Amino acid sequence: MIMRMSLESYDKMNILLQRCFNANAVFDNLAYNLDYHYFNNIAKMVHLKVAHLMPEWADLISDKMLELSARPIRLQIGGYQEDYSNDLFKIFNVLFETLSEIREKTRELIESSDLDGDDEVRIFAENFLDIMSPYIKQAEEWLNASQSLTAAEFNIHIQDYTHFIR
Repeated sequence: MIMRMSLESYDKMNILLQRCFNANAVFDNLAYNLDYHYFNNIAKMVHLKVAHLMPEWADLISDKMLELSARPIRLQIGGYQEDYSNDLFKIFNVLFETLSEIREKTRELIESSDLDGDDEVRIFAENFLDIMSPYIKQAEEWLNASQSLTAAEFNIHIQDYTHFIR
């Protein structure tokens, strides 16, 4: 069976797959920190609406790879144990930066797949960029709110500052 994408697209898709699984670990650690420091409402939002979504995004990537006769591989992910205490700005900055990194890897995949003539990969990556866009915007909103509210106020009003994700 011949893979219907270039080796470069294959490698970049595996990296994107790894970034999604890694993001799940990063976001789980953020949620655990939030729960530990009694910001349970924020923790629930981060855990259920963002962290749990990362394996779903990984499945989208691996399913597309399999459809194009490419074998996904599970690259190593990091372990995360940093304690963020009650620094919500730092927590949401990590969330934003992690999502932004996935966005950048997706953009790199779009560019290289376009140059390599991997149309199915490029179209997939463009659609994937659209899927992730509201989550990046949501991270920006949370980052902004973390600068203007106390941590306790934000915990109580997290729903009032969640406008872009389902």
